This record gives sequence, structure tokens and C-alpha cells, in this order.
Amino acid sequence: MQAPLLAQRGRALIDFQAGIGKASYGLNMAMEAEMAAKGINADTLPDDIDARHAMVDEKLADSKTFKLRQLVSEWASKTHGPFCEEAFEGIRHELEPMLKSLDDGPSKLTVPDNFEAPSYFSRVWFHRTTGGWDASDYNGYVHGELVHKMLVAKSYPGDIFAQRRMAAKQASRKDFKRILDVGASSGHYTLALQEAYPNAQIVGIDPSPRMLEHARRVANENGWNWDLHVGLGEDTGFPDQSFDLVTSFILFHEIPPRIIKAVFEEAYRLLEPGGEIIMTDVPRYHDMDKLAVWRYDWLAKWGGEPYWRASASMDLVQTAKDAGFVDVEAFTQEPVHTYYVVRAKKPA
Repeated sequence: MQAPLLAQRGRALIDFQAGIGKASYGLNMAMEAEMAAKGINADTLPDDIDARHAMVDEKLADSKTFKLRQLVSEWASKTHGPFCEEAFEGIRHELEPMLKSLDDGPSKLTVPDNFEAPSYFSRVWFHRTTGGWDASDYNGYVHGELVHKMLVAKSYPGDIFAQRRMAAKQASRKDFKRILDVGASSGHYTLALQEAYPNAQIVGIDPSPRMLEHARRVANENGWNWDLHVGLGEDTGFPDQSFDLVTSFILFHEIPPRIIKAVFEEAYRLLEPGGEIIMTDVPRYHDMDKLAVWRYDWLAKWGGEPYWRASASMDLVQTAKDAGFVDVEAFTQEPVHTYYVVRAKKPA
């Protein structure tokens, strides 16, 4: 979808936020230099993660750099959503007719009458989004087109959309006929799947109607017949053996471990014999040293990620095996190694 021509204030708000994000890299380097000078490293940090946080907080209690980095993280986490919402409202009268026109097309969205999002989703303001994903009628557009494309993409290491395209291609075959995208959200990864497997029927499921409404717009704009459903990845309601690829991208750190296990079990049920899974999420804590784990855990705290630590501490290879999968492989995705991929098969 083409980038919107924002009004001056909206453009200034987003550009300022993006600039602060880039400036944070310098603060991070200065903060870690102070940590090293005070003897904080992978060898001296405690085994317990909370104790690590306590140690860093104590040793940097008088550090202006550390306090400034905390202040910037808190400010950015709280303001990125409202800034982008304000930018959207500034041009809503111009965008709304176009957005409404994209409600119709080959893609369809099914919303069950009795659907009620579970508490692990409905009670969490993910990424500190005020009110949660469905708080406003165009949250899907705001997050899909403004937050991710005009903010996150400018400050995140590596090309976040290229990483999605790369993850989509990690399967061992290319002849899939029916693909399920679990946690499709506003359609960024669904689009990557469409490009990687243009002859497959793409089905997406997500508990957020607002996000899927935007995924439908993306599909309709391009003439794609995505079959989108408001629902749960751990209890889809689809028939047994109805897909030959079940996949997700950065879903697991947004859900608790018991749901992650259930998603693997549901994927196994849904796959035909010989079908595959590609599940991509954040790096595993067991693969990192104690300082690297502290970095991720510290950023997750400010970023509004309540399930990050528990999910990143899971052994996803064993989880896949426990669900019945075979030929289980796991690796971090090049070139930036910020994504962890699990690939496996249902026995033929």
C-alpha cells in the first residue's frame, strides 16, 4: 500500500519519533560502556534474570546515561501509538473513502458472531498500544502502515520486511496448495507468503478484527483472494488435515507458553501427512549469554511485552517434538540473527 501523504504535524510527529529511535543507539553504546567500566558483563551477571536487572539498576543508579535511556524508552513506548493515531486523524477525511473501497474484493473476512477474545489477548495492551489492538476503528491501518512502515522499519536492525520474505521461504518445498498464517494481524507476513507461494490458497487467522480488516484491504488492493478469519491459532475450528503448511511470524512472544504449546498441537492436527511448519519468533534465551539476555529482557520490559521472557525461555524444538513433529530444525535467520526459525514436518 502506498505511503500516505501526511499533514505537516503528523509527519513531524512521526519523523521526530523515528529520530529519537535512531538516537537511542548512541545512548545504548554509552550505557554499555558504563556497564563494562563497572564490571558488568556476561561472566559477572547472576544466573537469575531478575537478579541481573537488580544488579544493573544498583550499579548504574547514579548514571545519567542510564536514566536518560530509561526515560527515552518510556517516552517512546507511550507516544509512538498516539503520535501515529494523530497523524492518521489529520488525513482521515482523505484516506477513509479509499480504505472503505478496499473492503470489497476477492478477499473475505469471517467474524464469528459469538467470538470472544481470551483474556491473554483482550487484557493486554500489546506494545503499550492504548486500549489494545482493537481500540480504534482503523488501528489496523495505523499500525500496519504508519507504526511499522514509517517508524519501526526506520530504527529496527535490518530490513524487517525482507526478514519476513526470507522467513516465508524457509520451507523445504515450494508446491504448497493451502497455507495457514497463524497470527496474520495486518498482513505483513501474509503478503510475504503470497509472494513466496503465489499458487497457494492463503488462509489467515487472528483474534483482532481491526488488524484483519487491514489485511483484507491489502489483499483486495492486489486482487488476492485471502481467506481471513477472526479466531485463535490454538483452536481454529478448521477441519483435520486441511493445510500443507502452517506458519507464523513473531507470534509466540505475544502469547503465554501454554498457548504456544497448543498452537503447535493445533498445527499438527491441521496438517496433512508430510505437511510442514515454519514458526519464526525472537531468539531463544538458552542460545545467548547472560548479558545478551539482559538486553532483550530490558527492552521487552519497556516495549510492553508481558510474555516475552517466558516464551523466549521455551525450548521450541522440544515443544515441536512433543506435538508429534519430526525432522525438527532450528536456527537463527541471517543476516541479523534477530529471528529464530523452527522448521519441522508431520510424519508422512
